[in-house]
Amino acid sequence: MVGTRSFKEHEDTNTIVVDSKTRVLKSAIIYGNNGSGKSNFISAIRIMRRLVQNSFRDALLEDSDQRISVQKFLLNSESENVPTFFEIKFIIDGTKFRYGFEIGKDEIESEWLFHTTSKEVFLFKRNGQDIDVNKTSFEEGIGLENKTKSNVLFLSLVAQLNGKIANSIVSWFKSINCISGNNDREYERYTVNKLKSDKNFHLWVSDFIKFLEISNIDASEEDIDNRNSETLEALKARENDEALTNFLDALQKVQAKQVKLDKIVTWHRKYDKNNVLIDTVAFPLDRQESEGTKKLIYLLGPWYDTIVNGKILVVDELDSRLHTILTGKLIDFFHLWNKSKAQLICAVHDTAILDKDIFRRDQIWFVDKNQFGASELYSLSDFKSAVVRNKSDFDKNYLKGKYAAIPYFLNFEKLGETIYEKR
Repeated sequence: MVGTRSFKEHEDTNTIVVDSKTRVLKSAIIYGNNGSGKSNFISAIRIMRRLVQNSFRDALLEDSDQRISVQKFLLNSESENVPTFFEIKFIIDGTKFRYGFEIGKDEIESEWLFHTTSKEVFLFKRNGQDIDVNKTSFEEGIGLENKTKSNVLFLSLVAQLNGKIANSIVSWFKSINCISGNNDREYERYTVNKLKSDKNFHLWVSDFIKFLEISNIDASEEDIDNRNSETLEALKARENDEALTNFLDALQKVQAKQVKLDKIVTWHRKYDKNNVLIDTVAFPLDRQESEGTKKLIYLLGPWYDTIVNGKILVVDELDSRLHTILTGKLIDFFHLWNKSKAQLICAVHDTAILDKDIFRRDQIWFVDKNQFGASELYSLSDFKSAVVRNKSDFDKNYLKGKYAAIPYFLNFEKLGETIYEKR
């Protein structure tokens, strides 16, 4: 996410100034063939975040539930037996940090934390259960070296015991939100609650979705119990069975005690035969709106939260179920109105947004598998200027295979002949 200093395109809108020498990017977009490793890359961020937040808590569980679940790369005899390596560099209040760890079989093999002021200095270094703490720069870790279990990150332990630096780093990891563009349920509840509790968010969403011919939007308690009760009453009347009636009566009593959930309702204009507006009609979002509309509305919750609070949003399959222009406008909005140093990383397939008017070259990334089945991540900025210029047609060049990371059918004719081959 570090901008290339020689690139000047979209410098004011798409980058964040760190210091006189460094700009970081507001967003990065990742392309690649199906199965190339885009989702695995995002999963790695998600797993690192979860381990930093939860390793101390998880160590308190029963032994059978304490396993650290990290998948190995199984297509290489060496990698399937070595620890899995995680490392990330980030900035908190102007201070640069480098934090990482290696996980073996159910235990932390190594762990390290460095920070940079005038030069990089270690705060702690860990090799197995041997932990070396910098007594000058990381006083909060002194005396905790021998209290850390083999399956607990030292950083998480220090944060749990109110270490100031450790807590700030754990809080930074909490600001990372990894979601799937294919699974609205991950963020549906957040958006519903936000719509009900935040007037500014409600106003923003209402304005954002005007192009969908939705006149208003609201979060209200869905009358699930009444709808179900009407169905059960009709069933009792039709069947006239005493045992069934007793069972349905008991079921209705259970339903009456259930907590009702808030749901999103959209309002649409209703017209008479002369196209004169006569009313508005409420549509339960989940039952009467399109899949694309549902995804957009639910996605606006984390989108708003990220921009307003300066967080990091990582989205797999951002463009699924969204129109090309809409996806581009969402990203444009993120660039233009992101004043809190928020960042976006997203994996997509839609090449129409692979556009020099939206992204700088260093914001565009590709994932491709090499001949040995390993994923390789590289940027458009890695190509020589003779291949990629800031005015190149990125989308056309990508589809032509100039940047790789696209599907290749080795023998298309044979695939066709196989269909009709007699067996």
